[in-house]
Amino acid sequence: MRKISASFIFTNKNEFLRNGILVLDDNNVVTEVIDTSGEITETPFLEYYNGIIVPGFVNTHCHLELSYLRGEFQQTENLVGFVLQMLQKRENNYENRIERINCGDREMQLNGIVGCGDISNTNTSFETKAKSKLQYHTFIEVLGLNERKTEHLFNEAKELLNLATNCRIGNLSIVPHAAYSVEPNFLKYIFEYSIERNSIISIHNQESEEENSIFTNNPGELAEILKQVGWKKESFPNTNSSSFVSIAPYFPKQNNLLFIHNIFTKREDIELAQKLFKNRYWVFCPKSNLYITKRLPDISLFEKEHDRICLGTDSLASNDSLSILEEMKILPSRFSKLQLNYLLQWATINGAKALGMDTELGSFEKGKKPGVNLLFNVDLQQLKLTEKTQLKVLA
Repeated sequence: MRKISASFIFTNKNEFLRNGILVLDDNNVVTEVIDTSGEITETPFLEYYNGIIVPGFVNTHCHLELSYLRGEFQQTENLVGFVLQMLQKRENNYENRIERINCGDREMQLNGIVGCGDISNTNTSFETKAKSKLQYHTFIEVLGLNERKTEHLFNEAKELLNLATNCRIGNLSIVPHAAYSVEPNFLKYIFEYSIERNSIISIHNQESEEENSIFTNNPGELAEILKQVGWKKESFPNTNSSSFVSIAPYFPKQNNLLFIHNIFTKREDIELAQKLFKNRYWVFCPKSNLYITKRLPDISLFEKEHDRICLGTDSLASNDSLSILEEMKILPSRFSKLQLNYLLQWATINGAKALGMDTELGSFEKGKKPGVNLLFNVDLQQLKLTEKTQLKVLA
């Protein structure tokens, strides 16, 4: 049994408990959180730390299999530049792919991440995930712009899902990549399957203004690039609305829906999601967003969605680390009113709920095994992260 205390414990009520005590059994399962009324009490074998004790983090969006592309991409102004580099470099014969994937998994563990929503287009990360201490939900991602190939592409996705099932890498879904890379009839095909399995859905959403242009009379530069892989204007309706509004009618109403990035999401998109989808989650990947588009989502638009926001790292193709703490440190400097309790909620319990991992991860509650992180070099007076804030994994 361990008894751990710190200046503050971040509780399951999204509050900071001063000088509380977290009690773990020998398997690091939570047995109790003791409110000491702010007093440091004489307790045998008590571990005490200056800082904030928080549950293990959940990385709600990652592409572990792209870890071999670390440092290979130039920073871009928009998604088009990134897509061009991906088309050029993804299939290159890089050495040590598996070793780099293993390093990415270990990096997440060292950064206090205990759960991960991970995109897979291939099986290259399966062996790593099967051996990992992390809990993974793997999203088998499909792209499809040729309606005649829909059945073939979907059968390939199901074969990959069956392989992943046999590898025992955790829960699985088949999901579309983005509104611009999966033609609408294929979306219907995928979502019908998702409804049958009640599976979690993830989709890259409004990562660029060019994505919204796909559904207008002037589809723009992204469409020109996608023509290389089969994009056809006649397959995409002229809604003259955002990509989100254009494809929202296709989504299941009951499944967990993870909308990734949301840089160009507007108030009307959020209001439509609030109306249609009770299990919606908005996943922000700040460092990746700045790397690809030099922009962040307008966090102020999501002020009523704090229970629905999660954090992700995206891949090492568009990031220099797999650290949720580093993602959190980006946001307060841009959005000064953003409170630490919200950031921690996004980094822990919200991600766990989005990925269906909240029975074990995300909060300090009796019977859970959420992992334990210590944040130190924190401004404890203002309860704010600083540039010097660091993390230590305690359990």
